[in-house]
This record gives sequence, structure tokens and C-alpha cells, in this order.
Amino acid sequence: MFNKYYKPHNTTPNTSCEKMSRPPFHLKIRIGEVEVELGGEKAEVLSTLDELPRIVEKVSASFPSESTTNKQRQKKPQENESEALPQIPRTTQCSEAVTSLLSENWGKTPRTISELREAMEANAVFFPKTTLSGVLVWLVKKGTVRRWKDKKRGYLYTMNTPETK
Repeated sequence: MFNKYYKPHNTTPNTSCEKMSRPPFHLKIRIGEVEVELGGEKAEVLSTLDELPRIVEKVSASFPSESTTNKQRQKKPQENESEALPQIPRTTQCSEAVTSLLSENWGKTPRTISELREAMEANAVFFPKTTLSGVLVWLVKKGTVRRWKDKKRGYLYTMNTPETK
């Protein structure tokens, strides 16, 4: 009896699938934010590599990217911040590191937990984020540090001055 759902096994290759398969020679290169992927016969790919700088230049000129410009703008303030990170003495106490950072001029500006951690790591003082957050809560309860929530940046921390106590 014939089954209408039965399809005999075809031993000949399906040419439509072969066209969609990966080329015999495939090369993917990433340099910074730019990623180039080439595929084809080996000789074609290697000859295209010689023309790659000109191709990238044309593509970049054709599609000016706002995201690249924004990333460059965003990196500039971060680079300036990293230059201005305070120097603190090395310590094994997380609370000492936090109070040292927030006591400096750098700490007069309210800082996020990420900024505090970055400044600590720049001074070779390493603590897990969980430890740092627990110490910050303890310092807030103790009255040494002030904390408030910003809609954009999250919780911000600064030293509690005698006038605000």
C-alpha cells in the first residue's frame, strides 16, 4: 500500500542548498569597531584583501555613523575621569578605601558604585561589587556616607558633611 506521507530518500545533492552554503574560503576580520567578512574562492578573497583599505574607506564615507561619533564623544569624558582618579593608600579594608575616595575632591561629586569600584581598581584595591555595596549600605546607616537615587544613574554616594548630619 502506498503511504502519501512517504518521501523516498534522494541520494543526489540538492543544488539549491549548495548555493546557500558557505563559500569554500571564508575570512572574517575585526579591527576595533569595524568587522569585515569575505567569502569565495581563495584567489578572489586574497586579491580583494589588497583592495580592502579602499573598500572600507568608500563604505565609511557612504555611511557616516552617528553611533561612532557618539562613542567618541562618550569616551572623551571617561578618559578625562580616569586621569582625575584620586590616589588613595593601599588598604585591606573596603570601608577605608571608600571613605578615602569620597574624602578627596573627586568624591565631592556624587559617584555611582561603578565609579567607586573603578577608582578603587585604579589604586590596586580590589573588592567584589557585593562587598562594596554592603559596605556602602553600612556606611550610609552609620551616617558617614549619604546616598540617594538618581533616575538616570542609579544610587549616588558622597561623604556626609557635618552640616548635613
